[in-house]
Amino acid sequence: INRFDYDGDYGTVLNRFLIQAAIDYPLTVHGTGGQTRAFIHIQDSVRCIELALKDAPAAGERVKIFNQMT
Repeated sequence: INRFDYDGDYGTVLNRFLIQAAIDYPLTVHGTGGQTRAFIHIQDSVRCIELALKDAPAAGERVKIFNQMT
């Protein structure tokens, strides 16, 4: 099971922009534009994915949620 959330509650701006670009919909910005967030280097992000794949749940196990910033 995997999810690709693109809504305003659970999705990321990147996911939303990808969906909007794929359907040729104008990119939307929510809020004031003054929000800040932590950033993670792409190499670190790829390493997180690698670690998650190496420790994937067995069939029937619950999905594991990873937060790359913590």
